[in-house]
Amino acid sequence: MLVRVAVNAKPELVIDHRKNLPGRGAWLHPSESCVTTAVRRRAFGPALRVRGLTVDPADLAEIFGEAP
Repeated sequence: MLVRVAVNAKPELVIDHRKNLPGRGAWLHPSESCVTTAVRRRAFGPALRVRGLTVDPADLAEIFGEAP
């Protein structure tokens, strides 16, 4: 199962549960290893085309814990 993440207006990374948020999205597995790898590679900024986007893996782990 893959989960779509997108950037909201703040800009901060959010899970796109309905898969209909505007703009670019990125798909990843809701696992700690996948999230850690994406953060380590700084993959979210280029994938979402947002400069200066910083992502904390602990915050994403909390968000994915809430994912249905």
